[in-house]
Amino acid sequence: MVLHYQLGELPSAQHRAGLAGLVLMLQHQQPGPERGVARITQLGEVRASFEFDLEGLRWLFDELYAAGMEERAESKAREGQPPLREEERESKDEKGKVRLKRYFIYEAPVPRAGLLLDLDPTANGRSGHWVKLWRDMVWQTLRGVPASRLPFENRAAGKPTSDAEDAWNALLRPESSVSLSSTDYLGAMDRTADNVSFTDRARFQFLLRFWPFIAQVYVPQKLVLKDDRSRGEPQGYALAIPDVAVLDVFCEEWPRMLRARGVEVLGFRPKEALVDLAVESALKTGQRLRERIARREGASRTSDLVLGYEVFHLDKEGNNVRLYSVARVEPDTSMIDEYEGLRPMLWDPLFRRTRLLNLVERRPWYTGFDRIAATVPYAATFGAPSFRHDARESFKRNEAMSQSETSTPEAALEPLVLQLVRGYVSRRVEKRTSLTWDQVKEGAPQASRRGDYDEARERIARDAFLAVRSRTGQDFVEYFAGTLCSVPHHLGPEKFVLLSRALHERTEVLRTLTLLALSAVG
Repeated sequence: MVLHYQLGELPSAQHRAGLAGLVLMLQHQQPGPERGVARITQLGEVRASFEFDLEGLRWLFDELYAAGMEERAESKAREGQPPLREEERESKDEKGKVRLKRYFIYEAPVPRAGLLLDLDPTANGRSGHWVKLWRDMVWQTLRGVPASRLPFENRAAGKPTSDAEDAWNALLRPESSVSLSSTDYLGAMDRTADNVSFTDRARFQFLLRFWPFIAQVYVPQKLVLKDDRSRGEPQGYALAIPDVAVLDVFCEEWPRMLRARGVEVLGFRPKEALVDLAVESALKTGQRLRERIARREGASRTSDLVLGYEVFHLDKEGNNVRLYSVARVEPDTSMIDEYEGLRPMLWDPLFRRTRLLNLVERRPWYTGFDRIAATVPYAATFGAPSFRHDARESFKRNEAMSQSETSTPEAALEPLVLQLVRGYVSRRVEKRTSLTWDQVKEGAPQASRRGDYDEARERIARDAFLAVRSRTGQDFVEYFAGTLCSVPHHLGPEKFVLLSRALHERTEVLRTLTLLALSAVG
């Protein structure tokens, strides 16, 4: 049997990633002479061809579903199945107290994923942190329904699967219509609300078994407020599936990129796998791929290999697998550049999350912070030192842009608002404490009174922040003009005109920037 594929004929990124996954599996390992024929006969920029016989297809499926039995601790005993043993282990409750908890130890099948294990830079023996993340994702989401795990369970028990024969019979009629399941194609269902079934061509559906070996797995964080502070907690898995554009080069560079992943571990997950948002997985994968391509002689852009990424956010809730969101992200060079600068610069999870979402949505960096100030407790915004730090760093980063030749009036407004807010707070601090910054900075005559200066500055900025937060529309305009502009600012004519127009034409933008500037100054 010979199968021919072209990237342009495949209907989705999952299919194109599946084609790349099939190529990598056959490049990684070949069947012995006694295991039949399963080989690549042609590989180019946009096409690939394969040759199989039935025994070779059986070998391929044996590798695809290869699994072994490992011990696993479960918090509840299985009905009608005695555990191997019981253990008591220390665990922390919601209040952080250490308690002993009983676990039941069972043997459970674990996917081997030999290709991914060999590409895991943390691999040690039969496991590694990256491949464990992939295995956990598969078992909890793609194969979250127990019935869908049967091929792995059979292979772990040393039994063959029937999938190879089923696939062979379907591929004998490659253009025939076959049903699609959500195990193979994310987002598929038996029937739509209009009673239309999900189907695919047999030769296309065959590829969908292999895209999980290409998908990059991340752990997105759910933002929670605890004790009036924002922090992230793991929420399921984010899958970044590349939309392959140049097949042969992609299959050459992708394994090298995987081997170059970070080895640092946070908790029990690779640190690089932790992201604030599901869509961030596309940015991080794009960043990694660009770093790999930069080492390639004659390389140009990441977009030459990948058109974009389909991002899926999945989790298992009870017995159901839930698909939280689906997005397509097409990060260009400027977006990845901005991401590389933002990620290490920002400390606060709420602030960082908002900025990353604005980056992906191609919105101004300050978008949405007015809503955050109005709906999130004060202690998690202005009251959080990390939030104020990120506001300061954001203004610093964007100041250079406002001074460039291509600067727009909108960009020039940001440093102007910061200048005005800083001038207001400084004048009020001087009036209250009789101190200026030059008098209390390091090495100055009154440096010992720096604490008094900082305390007054934070209090004045906080009061102004709360006042702006509680005012919108004309109320904000009157407060801005009557209070923040009540001290001399010495604005030139151009800045005065820009500020006046913003007050009346871009009131909400000015209000958002004022809230952020007060956070930065405080």
